[in-house]
Amino acid sequence: MSQDGTMPPVLFVVGTAGAGKSSLVTAMQRWTRFLEVETLCVNLDPGAERVHYDPEFDVRDMISLSEVMTEYDLGPNGAQILAADLVAAQAHDIAEELDGLSGEIMIVDTPGQVELFAFREASSHMINVLGHERSAIIYLFDPMLSRSPSGFVSQMLLSSIVEFRLGLPCKNFLSKADLLDEDELEKILEWSERLEILEYALFEEAGGQRTEFAINQLRLMQQFAVSPGLTPLSSEMEEGLADVLTFAQALFGGMADSRDGFAADIEGEKN
Repeated sequence: MSQDGTMPPVLFVVGTAGAGKSSLVTAMQRWTRFLEVETLCVNLDPGAERVHYDPEFDVRDMISLSEVMTEYDLGPNGAQILAADLVAAQAHDIAEELDGLSGEIMIVDTPGQVELFAFREASSHMINVLGHERSAIIYLFDPMLSRSPSGFVSQMLLSSIVEFRLGLPCKNFLSKADLLDEDELEKILEWSERLEILEYALFEEAGGQRTEFAINQLRLMQQFAVSPGLTPLSSEMEEGLADVLTFAQALFGGMADSRDGFAADIEGEKN
């Protein structure tokens, strides 16, 4: 628990398969140790073959995906769905295990398939048990999918749906930004800030033909001043990690209050 006896803020790392969720949790654990921020890492993906961080709680110790497949005669997809529900059924047991731990922030690695976390009622139950009012989402945009206008729009919509479904504050990050060249990165970040430019790029991608559904969705986002506001992130280069902590501190206070200006200081050292 945090110093005041409550569950620390919880950041659920969400994104499509291969977006870099486990890599971010690993980087955050290593980086926050340097900052002397007490970070609790949790693995909620029973299908993870391996993780490279030291989890305070690992759902694989409770539920084995291979055993679920054997016991219920299910394939990998069906077993993942059932395992997610079995995890939620033991949410209070998980919360009790985490309750005795000391930490300033909790980082949760969610299942590889985003739909298993976003579209199952089991996830909402888990969030409520851990503390809905102390939870938020870190949503990772896949860099390769983000290179095309249609792929980028697809992720915008998915991020919005996840935020709507779970009802939590959400911040979008462009994961593995180091894999993109400078021009690609600049283009994607411009799309995230100026939806009219994204609309034109989408129109060009379609060969000048209108893509009514996507454009209507974009205009709806424009009407309500909604944009992903992407922040570049590289777990490999440890870039953007300060923005993750700053997001949590802005919502919940705490860890950064005693380290005023830490994000700027760290970024300054890198430059």
